This record gives sequence, structure tokens and C-alpha cells, in this order.
Amino acid sequence: MNMDDSRIIARFQSLTTGFKAAKRLGQWRPDLADELYRTWVELEQRGLKKTPEYRNVMLRADRQAWWLAGLTRLSSPDPAPPSLSSKEIACSAALRPPQQAA
Repeated sequence: MNMDDSRIIARFQSLTTGFKAAKRLGQWRPDLADELYRTWVELEQRGLKKTPEYRNVMLRADRQAWWLAGLTRLSSPDPAPPSLSSKEIACSAALRPPQQAA
């Protein structure tokens, strides 16, 4: 893999992380989505989507996005609790003990 390929993959990781974090925070950034799409097309044209580096980027970007979104929620002055995804709600419901009828 040459230096240009590495730069494209690094840019894709940064854009993906930012896009996923913004999405988890309920924000929409069309400029970020456009740049992410253009970078994705460039990755596709160069055949980089089949590389192990691309797969690693996708995993790291997802983890970093969760981390960034969590930090943003913690540092937010808004006292409203963060909303849970349906997956988080299902997990927390599965962990609660069953309630007995009174």
C-alpha cells in the first residue's frame, strides 16, 4: 500500500468517525456526508475496500464514534438524559429482573 492509499484510508476513517458520532448525537451534516461519499467512491475505484486496513478502519471508526458521542453527552451543559437506541433498550430490559404481580 502506498502513501496516497494510506492517506485516503485515514481521511475515510476520520470522516466516518465524525459522521457516525454526529448521527448518534442527532445531528445532520450534509457537507460531511458528501465528503464521506466522495472518499468512499475513491476507495472503491482504487480497490481499497478489499484490504485489511479498510476493515480495521470500519471497526475503529465505529468504536471511536461511540466514544466521542459519549464524551459529548457527558460534557454537554444540557441536563436531559441521552436517548437510548433500541438495541440498548432491549439489552437493559433483558438484564432487569422480572417484576412480580402484587
